[in-house]
Amino acid sequence: MGLTPAETRARARLLMRRAVLARAGQNRTEDPEAELNRIEAALRRIDEGRYGICDECGAAIGAQVLLENPASPLCTACVARRDRHHSP
Repeated sequence: MGLTPAETRARARLLMRRAVLARAGQNRTEDPEAELNRIEAALRRIDEGRYGICDECGAAIGAQVLLENPASPLCTACVARRDRHHSP
């Protein structure tokens, strides 16, 4: 089974970002290693056919969320829920 056009685009963006992080070594991101881990996890989700599915609730992750952050493992509802629980 092949990748969807959205998965193909996301995979390309993730691979480019991973290459930039690897080349730069240091970047403006707070934690480059954490970002690399999120990228690797997203690439695994693509390979496993789980890309675009929320890791917490199983709902679809919106296309706009994935365009803005192709490594996002969560839908907007779960992000909001997590933010409420982690806010001071």
